[in-house]
Amino acid sequence: MNIPKNHPRYKSLLNREKIVEALDREILAKAGLIAHGRGETFDYLIGERTTDIALRAIKAAAAMLVLA
Repeated sequence: MNIPKNHPRYKSLLNREKIVEALDREILAKAGLIAHGRGETFDYLIGERTTDIALRAIKAAAAMLVLA
């Protein structure tokens, strides 16, 4: 997919393409694709920005994965 870098949802669309590719390669379950869609919907409701609490949760989850 060719997405202009000035598109307002450029990063989100790139992420979606990566997720679809992971689904096609059977790295990701369909539930993961559904969860991503729900997350994008919520992003619209909060104005397309990550809240501070969500960012802290993301960092904590990443740290747990690194330490696992």
